[in-house]
Amino acid sequence: MTVSVSIRDIAETLSLSNSTVSKALNGYADVAPATRELVTKTALELGYQPSASARNLRRGQTDKIGLFLNTSLEYVVDYLSGILPGAVQTAADFNKNLVIYTIVDKDQDHLLNVCRTGEIDGVILFSTHYEGETIDALLDDRFPFVVLGREIPDQRVSYLVPDYYAGSYRATQHLTDLGHRRIAFTARPELSTANDAHLKGHLDALRDAGIPPADELILETRLEPGSGIKPAQQLMGLRRPPTAVRAFHDLVAVDMIRVFQDIGLKVPEDISVMGFDGLRAGFMTIPHISTVAQPFDIIGGRIMDLIHRRITSPHAKPLQEVMPVELIARGSTAAPPADGRQTAAISRLR
Repeated sequence: MTVSVSIRDIAETLSLSNSTVSKALNGYADVAPATRELVTKTALELGYQPSASARNLRRGQTDKIGLFLNTSLEYVVDYLSGILPGAVQTAADFNKNLVIYTIVDKDQDHLLNVCRTGEIDGVILFSTHYEGETIDALLDDRFPFVVLGREIPDQRVSYLVPDYYAGSYRATQHLTDLGHRRIAFTARPELSTANDAHLKGHLDALRDAGIPPADELILETRLEPGSGIKPAQQLMGLRRPPTAVRAFHDLVAVDMIRVFQDIGLKVPEDISVMGFDGLRAGFMTIPHISTVAQPFDIIGGRIMDLIHRRITSPHAKPLQEVMPVELIARGSTAAPPADGRQTAAISRLR
């Protein structure tokens, strides 16, 4: 069994005080060179290993970066599995450890307490509905942080977001290029700037295709499991249902495909479904879901670069980065059904 050697053991061996040994090991100038050399030599002979926590306390750092989640882990596990490998590897390159925290009931005080008590050196705010007061408090505290997945309209804040607007535009354009003209869109107002970019991209793609928007085809979803079920049911209750649906992201698309298939519709023969994000969930259905994929591996590493920069260079100009995305066409999207086919299929169900 290995016995740990302490500063007291070194002090007793050399008949010195604990404080003298501690100062010698930490290079204090008020320790004679001969004493410092003797203490260092004895520490090596005894197998002394300095405490990481004590060393970090002296440096004023913990070597820990917090990743805070304020939504259901069940709902973001696919996203996390995409970004964590790159994030953990990059953290290791910086000799940092990544610690994941969850906020129950969006308790912002817990986040601020963790930051203010020195439990971590910096924080990544993941998800998109932190209160403005939390952002302001972190700025006032001058605590290093970056925001992942949400554009913050404040030049003092560093953030990293996928290109929601371009991705949304391309997703709807993919459907209009296939010939769809009645395209539903599932919005998510609680995601503020992310939702605004998604919706604008969708509406601009419709406009450029010469398709007037229809209010009845824009439905709201929430950041919770199963949130695509009710909108899918509502769309099927319309006098003229859409021939295609733009889901806010892949999990909503999964919900909607299951609703459509459960009532006897075929995807994509009767209705096309387009997702977003490029999650593994897109392979949970048959057919697999067409989507717009985020570069998760790059995002994970880059967000660690940004928070490391905020920690080591607190006075540097904040960085606000938008990551490119990629359209991936799979089996859930195709040309709209022939005239009357979808109407006939839905009529049989009513």
